[in-house]
Amino acid sequence: MAQGTKRSPRTGRKTTRSGKSGRGRGKAAPATIGARLDAVLAWGDALWRRAGAALASRRAFFSAAGLIVLLVVGVGGGYWLAQALVGSPGTRAASVSRPPAAATAPKAPPPPVPKYGSIDELPDLPRYSEAEGQPRPVYEERPPAVTPVARRSSADATWMRNAIAFQDDRSRPLIVIVIDDMGLDRPRSRRVLDLPAPLTLSFLPYARELQDQAQAARGRGHELMLHLPMEPMSSVTDPGPNALLTTLADDAIRRRTVAALDSFGGYVAVNNHMGSRFTTWRPGVETALKLMQARGLAWLDSRTHAQSVGGLVADELGMPHVDRHVFLDDVDSTDNVRQQLAETERVARRQGVAIAIGHPHDATISALAEWLPGLRGKGFVQGPISAAIKRRLRLE
Repeated sequence: MAQGTKRSPRTGRKTTRSGKSGRGRGKAAPATIGARLDAVLAWGDALWRRAGAALASRRAFFSAAGLIVLLVVGVGGGYWLAQALVGSPGTRAASVSRPPAAATAPKAPPPPVPKYGSIDELPDLPRYSEAEGQPRPVYEERPPAVTPVARRSSADATWMRNAIAFQDDRSRPLIVIVIDDMGLDRPRSRRVLDLPAPLTLSFLPYARELQDQAQAARGRGHELMLHLPMEPMSSVTDPGPNALLTTLADDAIRRRTVAALDSFGGYVAVNNHMGSRFTTWRPGVETALKLMQARGLAWLDSRTHAQSVGGLVADELGMPHVDRHVFLDDVDSTDNVRQQLAETERVARRQGVAIAIGHPHDATISALAEWLPGLRGKGFVQGPISAAIKRRLRLE
């Protein structure tokens, strides 16, 4: 067999092998599929390694490029956002050059004005009375047989010091005219000051320029009282600001009473404005009267309710006090006031003292102006509230 010739074991054919056949033509392709797959995987792995090496060599470049891109995007986005929120430079310049309009803060709503606060400006005087145009009964009393408070009163008591000079020989019946609700309706209050003295003028604690009004009244020879607002039975009748109410705690009653007592000076006694409900409530009356007693004041119970405990509490405290007998103008007409003045004369003759309460109404002022000058000729003496208190206490 010739050199390089070999018979195939499977086919029996002769094949020729030459030692120079693969020289210069590279590696031969793999003969099997597995070998080919291994060759592909080896090639891919080599390619991946070369790519990784190239990427690693350019990592610093890409990092720097990324930072630059982020910086550009940040600056550009911030500028765009500022334009959207603030406006263009021209707009900002215009807004700076033009002063802004003065900011007007919303005005707080004014505090509610009390119903009584502007009564001066009203053409007609409203009737702030819980009588509602209905006459209330006359109250008659018997002079006390025992005077437990006489020895407790002295010339140093406030009510004695603030009393006007008045000579009372007690030989004639005494009539005391009290005018409540003073100080609010200024024109009518000034007309009351022109009536023959002495009257007893009771000023509401929330009147304007109260001390000046009180001094003017005292200068005209009239005696002074404090007209303290208290709760009425009617829920629709307004007693005015800071009234004493049965719904208040004891501390609130104290604060309101003290504020009213401090509203002006020079008065002799305190009486209730309205108060048909409050004066029947013993705890509240005791609190208020104790504060008055501590200041050496007297008490006039207006008796707006038949069950008032004001006089009873004052007796228990040893506090000087008297009661109202006649209301002059529950019915606001000149004829009615005249009738009530005649009733006042009858009560004075019967019990020696009559205390009548009226208000600064036109009908009341007119009727008093014609009636007061004739009192002496009828056998009466016109006096202040302090004179009635002294008679009740049998003080000289």
